[in-house]
Amino acid sequence: IDIEAWIHRPIEVRRAEIGTGKQPGKIKRPLNAFMLYRKAYQNRAKDLWKHRNHQIISQMCGKSWNLESESIRNQFNAWAKIEREKHQEAHPSYKFTPAR
Repeated sequence: IDIEAWIHRPIEVRRAEIGTGKQPGKIKRPLNAFMLYRKAYQNRAKDLWKHRNHQIISQMCGKSWNLESESIRNQFNAWAKIEREKHQEAHPSYKFTPAR
């Protein structure tokens, strides 16, 4: 996945995403740096480790995230900041309310 293109998707696309997923109508949280990293590398991890279990893929991505250089992690942190800003533009009234 091209993360640069994904974080810069248009506001209309972001708003259309509300109608899809497990809970249609619910605005999803913006992805943090690790979740962007996982999104970028999950398909590669599936091919490398031959697993289709998302738990295992997430564990492997977590281990590789800890081994990444500071420059890679800084790039994903910068992308996460852009993702938060674009999310705010698309959903100005969004407020995270965790389920109890």
